[in-house]
Amino acid sequence: MSFKLKTILLFLGVSLIPYALSMILLGSSFRQEQYKAITQEMNTQVRLSAERIDQLLQTLHNDMVFIAKSEIMNDIYTQDLDRRISSMLILKKNDMKMRGDFYVIDPNGKIIASSDFASIAQTKKLKPLFAVPILSNFTQKEIAKLVVTYPLENFLPFFSNTPQRHYYVQHRDGTISLRPAVFEESLKVSHPLDNHNDLTIVLEEEKGFAYRLLYKYEQWFIALLIIGALFIATAAYYVATALIRPVIVLSNTAKIITRTQDYTQQVSVTRDDEIGQLSDAFNTMIGGMDNALGEITALNREIEDTQREVVFTMGSIGESRSKETGNHVKRVAEYSKLLALYYGLEEEEAEMLKQASPMHDIGKVAIPDAVLNKPGRFDEEERRIMDTHAALGYDMLKHSNRTLLQAAAIVAYEHHEKWNGSGYPRGLSAEEIHIYGRITALADVFDALGSDRVYKRAWDDEKIFALFKEERGEHFDPKLVDIFFDHLDEFIAIRETFKDVHES
Repeated sequence: MSFKLKTILLFLGVSLIPYALSMILLGSSFRQEQYKAITQEMNTQVRLSAERIDQLLQTLHNDMVFIAKSEIMNDIYTQDLDRRISSMLILKKNDMKMRGDFYVIDPNGKIIASSDFASIAQTKKLKPLFAVPILSNFTQKEIAKLVVTYPLENFLPFFSNTPQRHYYVQHRDGTISLRPAVFEESLKVSHPLDNHNDLTIVLEEEKGFAYRLLYKYEQWFIALLIIGALFIATAAYYVATALIRPVIVLSNTAKIITRTQDYTQQVSVTRDDEIGQLSDAFNTMIGGMDNALGEITALNREIEDTQREVVFTMGSIGESRSKETGNHVKRVAEYSKLLALYYGLEEEEAEMLKQASPMHDIGKVAIPDAVLNKPGRFDEEERRIMDTHAALGYDMLKHSNRTLLQAAAIVAYEHHEKWNGSGYPRGLSAEEIHIYGRITALADVFDALGSDRVYKRAWDDEKIFALFKEERGEHFDPKLVDIFFDHLDEFIAIRETFKDVHES
């Protein structure tokens, strides 16, 4: 993770987390207040409804007490008085606009009078809401009871029901009356009736409807939370970016220096704080590195030049032991570079092969003179000894970590391998042979055949060219042979430029 991203995330954490926590706590407090306000409003509504019903019931009870104490009730057994009392009860029922009926019941349970004429003289099992005793004016003993059956439907005028909100009655035993519908999720409040404590008025409201305003506020709250977070995030991004811009400049300059190796780069940061001090220190360091690099570059160049001279000299020593001239290694070097370039190797690599190719016969320094300079053909044992020079040269060079000497080790080891696999020392074939070995092989043979040796005279060009055509795909890489013939004039020019002195 980049320093810029870390800094931005730090600023976001420092600013957004407290903001979010504050907003969440504020929203939670607001939500609790809204919940409380909604519940209080519902409690107020159900309490008012219960109080109005209680007033109605209290009025009903008071009227029944008044009727029970009236003079007419002491004459209840007088002939036709039951109808007079019943007529009074009918008037009371109509006056109260209520459902249900009043009944005057004697001690035996017989209905003496009623607002329901049809029930007079009957015995019924009633479930009265109220029962008031009728006392004798003379003995003060109970002579009958005035009761009222009062269906709960009488409460409906006090219930302002809607599809999302309704009232109903709950009995002490848990049963429910007058409930018009059941909501999946609801909010409920209740209030008991003072004048009939077996009954409780319940106000039930669908949850979504009850919290409709709260949900709307929460949507606005979330929107404000997001807008505020985006504002803080944007501000944090620009503040963090401004703070770390000098650090980014330092980082980018360091990357450019690493990529281009240009130690003349300088950072321009004008600040009086620690970042400014860091940029000054960076510029001082880069300046020192530029000077040191110049010295190191000069030393490396000197080392490389010395290394090339040593490599060329060692190659010349190997050739001189076999009575060959130093110009042989020069020509092989030039041929190798030319082949490498036309083969497709980069200029730098082709130049390195040119510097390494003179070492191709370095192993000959370990071959006895009697074998190395024998004027005639080798016998089997002498050939075996002579062929060891490739492995001997490789063993001399393989331990070096220098790129040039590593390339020279490959050239020494593989320049006698053949494309068809019949070469030595390992019998490699085709592209198993390193391109350095394939190139040097062709360059070495071309120059060797065209030069005098202690054991042979130089071949003429036609004979050499004929051999190369025959050995295309046998001894030599076919592509390299084609390159040789395509640019034959350049190879001839190199041979003329570095002609051995005794050939003039």
